[in-house]
Amino acid sequence: MSGDARTERERRWRRHLAAWAASGLSQAAYCRRERLTANDFSWWKREVARRDRGAAPAFVPVRVTPAPTAAYAFELSLRDGRALRFAAGVDPAALSAVVRVLEHSPC
Repeated sequence: MSGDARTERERRWRRHLAAWAASGLSQAAYCRRERLTANDFSWWKREVARRDRGAAPAFVPVRVTPAPTAAYAFELSLRDGRALRFAAGVDPAALSAVVRVLEHSPC
């Protein structure tokens, strides 16, 4: 099987796992609805968790400088030149969610 096919299969299962988590269904009910085997689903659930644990964080060195304006408290600069600006009262849970997304995406 080619690398592209393996990558696409993993993406497909990641989509299934996300859809299952959002569905509120039991694993068995989701598998019945989507016509998936419970064994395959369980294997991919464990495999994706294992792969995610082994993934190296995609963080890069950070330089902290004072914000040029009072409009935001700090800025996170991405590799491609884009920036995320945060207010002083940013919700820690929201910031944590942003970091989790950035850890798993090629920014």
